[in-house]
Amino acid sequence: MASERLRILTLMEFPTALGGERSLLSVASRLQNEIEFSILAPPGGELQSLLESLGLRQIPFSVRTEAGVRRSDEDLLQELRPLLNRDRFDLLHANSVTLARFLGRHREQFELPITAHLRDVMKLSKTAIRNLNSLDRLIAVSEFVRDYYRNLGVEESQIVRIYNGIDPSTESSTSSIRRELGYDPDTKLAATIGQIGLRKGHDTLIAALPDIAAAHPDWQFLIIGERFSGKQESRDYFESLQQAVHQHQLTDRIHWMGTRDDVLDILPQTDLLIHPARQEPFGRVLLEAAISRTAIVATDVGGTREMLNDTALLVPPDDPAALATACLQGMADAGLRTQLAEGAGRRIREQFSLERSASGHRALWESVLSGRT
Repeated sequence: MASERLRILTLMEFPTALGGERSLLSVASRLQNEIEFSILAPPGGELQSLLESLGLRQIPFSVRTEAGVRRSDEDLLQELRPLLNRDRFDLLHANSVTLARFLGRHREQFELPITAHLRDVMKLSKTAIRNLNSLDRLIAVSEFVRDYYRNLGVEESQIVRIYNGIDPSTESSTSSIRRELGYDPDTKLAATIGQIGLRKGHDTLIAALPDIAAAHPDWQFLIIGERFSGKQESRDYFESLQQAVHQHQLTDRIHWMGTRDDVLDILPQTDLLIHPARQEPFGRVLLEAAISRTAIVATDVGGTREMLNDTALLVPPDDPAALATACLQGMADAGLRTQLAEGAGRRIREQFSLERSASGHRALWESVLSGRT
């Protein structure tokens, strides 16, 4: 095996947001000289474009139908078995808890070693825990996630914590989000970035904004992201956010930007990132903001403190008053914003680089394979 690249087949879910996919694909791109990755992923869309840009091999494979309905296990297995028989892979990797459970339910059908990522926290049955324990290793993206699954009953020896990483080199852009929105260069911008849903806490932000906006009339607020869920409760949630913005007479201060493919260009132009999430295992947008030297106000949930420590203003979740106080503190003090931004940038470059994350993944996979020989 030393003379040949390892061959890893990776399963990816039907994507809504690409945070977890981007993190693993960045690792795969960095390790291409040592590991040959084949990515089972739905064809088309942003994910396919990302794979093509990184030069990674894609094998069309959809966990869901075009209507968004999850396919049966047997249907998925019938498509997966010929792929495994045709190509000689060394290891199978699942990029989500859901896919890890699927592989664990049918562990006896796979001779390959299997690893999986634990990126989200969710309630699991005892059967699901047994399925996870049947895999060779599980990669937790933070100590918070590792502890969560260990407390659920996943064997501690099964879980290895490997932080997501980010490439510290960022290319400068000539784009101007202020010009796009029709504002002068001195206009201050605060951004909130992420899928619009209850987990991301947009309602806490909207509740805090009247006080924030009144105190700082020279600031504008960008909400970047979309509602992907088609459930009625998700539609009602989004509608309630828009109604609250209208009720507080903030429609000219809050800009619903939808999904953007230039977030890494927008962040360096942003004066403050506000991240009001209720749950955040290890938020990629926080890594991106830190490396862009953007000051951060965030909720102290999940793995956020592990990442940022004292280089951000951290507040409790579901607390509009605390969020408003932190935002007002950061918005009123340009020196503090600079101090936070530079501190976070240093911390991310030193401790959460893509190189460090890639090395951790490579060592884990090599360890699994050496234990199988």
